[in-house]
Amino acid sequence: MVRARRKGALKPWIGTKISRTIVEFGLPLIEQLPPAPSRELCEQTFQLIILIWNAHVFARFWNQPQHLAALGDTLRNATAEGALPIDALDAFETLSARRQQSQFVDDPRAVGHWELRGTAAGRWNLYCDARLPPS
Repeated sequence: MVRARRKGALKPWIGTKISRTIVEFGLPLIEQLPPAPSRELCEQTFQLIILIWNAHVFARFWNQPQHLAALGDTLRNATAEGALPIDALDAFETLSARRQQSQFVDDPRAVGHWELRGTAAGRWNLYCDARLPPS
């Protein structure tokens, strides 16, 4: 038996690169980077963006909400103790709210391996692979 697709039934993430989605998701943090940021600063920024993204994906699609709760608790405790700047908690809250936007909320892809690669123009490009939740 073949089922017909309903018009508009495709999810917005289908056919998109996970790297592009992560960049769009992380724009509030990326836009705060200085001009010509170092590789180290870019890697730290993307590490936080991907950590927050994956925690939300694991909570909703992999039935592992403990990662999101632990990340939030860790950031709140570390900022309260002065071990992390308040910016880290702000980033978590900003990206957590952003994850609820229509272009991100139903995306079940987690980020697996990722890396930044330099371009001839002296910029950084994000490369990463996507992992779908177990069936």
